[in-house]
Amino acid sequence: MTTTELEQALYEFIQPSYPEIDIKVIIDANDIPNIYFTEEKFKLLYPQQRYHYLIHKIPEDFFELHLKDSFWFELAPGESAEDLDYHDDETIEAIKTPILSILQNKIPFVEQLDKEFTSGTAQCFGDFRHSKKLLAELGYADKEEQFDIFHVLMDEGGYCDCEILFNVFKESEYAKQYWSSRK
Repeated sequence: MTTTELEQALYEFIQPSYPEIDIKVIIDANDIPNIYFTEEKFKLLYPQQRYHYLIHKIPEDFFELHLKDSFWFELAPGESAEDLDYHDDETIEAIKTPILSILQNKIPFVEQLDKEFTSGTAQCFGDFRHSKKLLAELGYADKEEQFDIFHVLMDEGGYCDCEILFNVFKESEYAKQYWSSRK
């Protein structure tokens, strides 16, 4: 598959959800596709969230056949690949237990987020806007603290406000209501 054909196929999968996305495929010196996804909506998302949302738009068989050895760069306009920041698995494991304990037991984060969603005062937009605001109100406004917190939550399956309740803190009332309505 040529780079142009690969770009076109990716546009077909992704553009229905991200109409303004720009996709560039560049083959590096090792013959590995480097794929650059640039989208305005990515400004509010961590790179790991961006990847999570994009990978779910691409059929698994297509990914396995054409993309499994590629490098991805999910960028907001004005960002470069060097700007992307992730935690490695070792770091996540080292900070996971204390962070989850703090969120669930030492500050009323889960309780308050749950209350916002069960009361209908909050709705999910596929990002962390409610959680970031709530953490700041609870004394966790520092970007590095939030970076650590949200990377732990994403590692646990919480890629947005509602998924924090559905996938991470499953004992929340909102999660119970959601899952019981799906039976």
